[in-house]
Parts: sequence; C-alpha cells; structure tokens
Amino acid sequence: MKEQTLTMKRTKKALKRKNKKYTGPKYSHLEMMLMWAPLLGKAGINMYETAPQEQPIYKDQPNDNTTTFV
Repeated sequence: MKEQTLTMKRTKKALKRKNKKYTGPKYSHLEMMLMWAPLLGKAGINMYETAPQEQPIYKDQPNDNTTTFV
C-alpha cells in the first residue's frame, strides 16, 4: 500500500474510535443486584430474604382480650 492509503486507513480508524456512540450501561442497577445475589448468598448474605409476615389486625371483629361493660 502507498503511504497515502495507509495514512487514510489510520485516520479513518482513529475517527471511528473517537466518534463511537455511548449507549449507556449494559445492565440496570436492579439487574446487577440480581446477578450479585447468588454470590452473596454463598457468603451467607441473603439480600432478598422475606421478612416474617405479621397477622393483620381486623377492626371489625371483636378482640378476645378486651372486656366490655354494658
């Protein structure tokens, strides 16, 4: 190849690198946390462990612990 074609090839390659568009992160924060969860689970850190469920308190039903006087 001639010197001119080699120079153009180098210049085009450099411009292609320079003008490369940034498309953003590959994964969202949530997806990254989901990827880390199994590894942290092996270390004993449970990220998505469910909390114990409390029983709902219904106000319409009478409570057995209360005393009413008529």
